[in-house]
Amino acid sequence: MDKVCIKFYANKVWSCGETYESLMWYDKTTEKPTLEKMNELYELLLIDEMREKRNQLLKESDFRVLPDYNKDKELWIEYRQKLRDLPTIWVKGMEFPEKPS
Repeated sequence: MDKVCIKFYANKVWSCGETYESLMWYDKTTEKPTLEKMNELYELLLIDEMREKRNQLLKESDFRVLPDYNKDKELWIEYRQKLRDLPTIWVKGMEFPEKPS
């Protein structure tokens, strides 16, 4: 829960541990978010984290699709396409595509 609070409620006053029950809401400007809202925000956080990792993997493999790169270029193109497709098919716990060896 603390990761959700840090990302979505950084400007509010709270203290938090790993569970909803540990969330102490001190902010007077808004009510404490419900467990359902926190779970919804957690899902959004996971999607953001997946996109960040996906973007990093794409960045790390950019050079492998340059015109003068020849080793297994087609495999890298396929891998990168799988990474780009990931946000449309991703579900929590899904593994990232395996890099070509």
